[in-house]
Amino acid sequence: MVSMRIRFLWLVLALMMLVLMLAWLHGADPAAVDLDAIFAAPSWAHPLGCDDLGRDLLARLAQGLRLSLLVAVVVIAISATVGITVGIFSAMQGGAIDALVMRLTDIVLSFPGILLAIALASMLEPGIGNLILALTVVGWTGFARLTRAQGLSLRRAPFVEAAMGLGVSPAVLSVRYLLPVMAAPLLVEASFGIAAVMIGEAGLSFLGIGVQPPMASLGTMIRDGARVMLVSPMLVFWPGMVLFFLVLAANLLGDALRDQLDCRAN
Repeated sequence: MVSMRIRFLWLVLALMMLVLMLAWLHGADPAAVDLDAIFAAPSWAHPLGCDDLGRDLLARLAQGLRLSLLVAVVVIAISATVGITVGIFSAMQGGAIDALVMRLTDIVLSFPGILLAIALASMLEPGIGNLILALTVVGWTGFARLTRAQGLSLRRAPFVEAAMGLGVSPAVLSVRYLLPVMAAPLLVEASFGIAAVMIGEAGLSFLGIGVQPPMASLGTMIRDGARVMLVSPMLVFWPGMVLFFLVLAANLLGDALRDQLDCRAN
């Protein structure tokens, strides 16, 4: 089962790389408007056709794919940094500080993630920076709770007590001794988080509070294509399929990592 998942993951990744390679070889400008090519059918000039403004669909798909990956990686990197720092601090301090930090985390978790991201993005000026900020505010809590749980289980471990007895500072203790032990579950959390961020970015862009024109996003492409779906259904089909395979690849990666790294699953 694991090998099948890995093979399918490699297939999905190969398809994504094929889209990027074809777009790079094609060299079309994703923002270039050609009124003579409105709803153009697939051809050598436009391998996947054009949208309602005559923009090359392949070039826009490649730009949307790169943007989804970029936003996902940045959001997960920031969320993991904040969440891991908060979780280790809470676990190491314990007592009232731990209770206070966890209650603040529970407050954030009490709101549905996507609704909180929509509310935050709506209050900020639309753009990639504020989109990343809104998704990060939602995404750090999972890393914080996971890191705290791991930290509580390791706090009384012999090697941790020995390091503390030798006078190792909390920062060095966390980075050198705790994080390597926590790496496996955190990697799994990050891989599943990438899928959630991709869906969140596409949803916010679909609502018009994420990525703004002329930059292409899978969410904005689906929204724009929905208006003319009866005329050209491929304008919804292609970005929808790219988003589907991106999320599928992230989930398959998470499943593979969980099965490989979790000793209890073997």
